[in-house]
Amino acid sequence: MNQLLTTSDAAKLLNRSVDRVRSYEREGKLPAQKTRSGQRLFKLSDVARLARQLEVASERR
Repeated sequence: MNQLLTTSDAAKLLNRSVDRVRSYEREGKLPAQKTRSGQRLFKLSDVARLARQLEVASERR
């Protein structure tokens, strides 16, 4: 089973703000599951994939 992370946990792993993580979700770059209360949860594997993509993008600059 894939570990689920809160928005705050994902932000820490990505070294980004919570608002930026929410933007990634809205832009379709980071899929999220939402709880009944509306909390976003992210799969660790999806966060790791995005982290690799961000790293590659920063190396190209």
